[in-house]
Amino acid sequence: MSELNKEEILARLGLSEEQGRALLDAATKNPMEALALLQTYNPDPATLQDLMSQFMTNPQIFVDLAISLGVSQEQIDKLKGMVG
Repeated sequence: MSELNKEEILARLGLSEEQGRALLDAATKNPMEALALLQTYNPDPATLQDLMSQFMTNPQIFVDLAISLGVSQEQIDKLKGMVG
């Protein structure tokens, strides 16, 4: 996995593994739905901004997280196509 690992990302966001999977599943269907779901988990804004910055500069972190949470390559490719 890239610099960040699954446990660290989930811990920083205060999410369980199940919540992380639900978030990624929602993202493969509708990224806006995933953002709305993420807001229901009430993440710390500064932490979220830091993680988003890291995801933007190194998208492989997000891919690695998705794989470690059991998201299929097909779903990952679909998500990549949605968000560019």
